[in-house]
Amino acid sequence: AVDAEQSLDAFEQILGEDPILAYRFMLYTNSAALGLRGNVDSLRRGLVMLGYGTLQRWLSDQLPHACTEPSLIPLRTAIRLRASLTERLIEAGISHDLQREVYLLGLFSQLDQLLGEPLPTVLRRVPLSERVFDAAVTRTGPYAPALMMAIALESDDPAPIRQLREDNDFEIEDVNRNLLRMLSELQVQPAPAA
Repeated sequence: AVDAEQSLDAFEQILGEDPILAYRFMLYTNSAALGLRGNVDSLRRGLVMLGYGTLQRWLSDQLPHACTEPSLIPLRTAIRLRASLTERLIEAGISHDLQREVYLLGLFSQLDQLLGEPLPTVLRRVPLSERVFDAAVTRTGPYAPALMMAIALESDDPAPIRQLREDNDFEIEDVNRNLLRMLSELQVQPAPAA
C-alpha cells in the first residue's frame, strides 16, 4: 500500500485489521525516540504525523516479527469482526474520530490474550481515552454497552443479548442490521501459500 501510494484510509484500514500491528504502531508513534509532539491516540493521527518514509521504514522493521501462522487467522478475523461490530453498534450520529476510537476499543479488547499480559497493563502503554480503558477493562462508561453486545453476539447464548437489549435500549432490528452489514463487508483473507 505504501509503495502504491494508496490513501490514508487504505493505510488505516490495513493497520486496523491486525490488532498486534496496530498496537505496535501506537507504541511506536508514542515513543520518546520518535519525538512527536502530543499523544497519538488513533491510527489515523499516527499515520498523518509519520509520513510515508518513516512509515515504510517502520514497516520494514516489523517484517522479521510478522506472524503468518495460519492458525491465528480465525482469531484475527474474530477480533476484526468484534471491532467492526462494536463501532457499528455505537449510535450512528457520532463523529468519525469517535467511531475510530470505538473501533480501537474492539480491536484492543483482546490484546491480553494475544500478548499474555493483563489488559490494563497493555492498554496503559498507549494514550487511549479513559472511555476506551473503562469499557475494555471494567465494562463501564458510554462505550461499554456496544462492546458487551458485540461480545454477546459472539456466543450462542441469547440471554445476555436479550439482557443488554433491555438494559441499554438496543433495538433488535438495528442490532441485526448492523450485524448483517458487518458480515456482508467481511473480506475473507486467503491462507498463506505453503
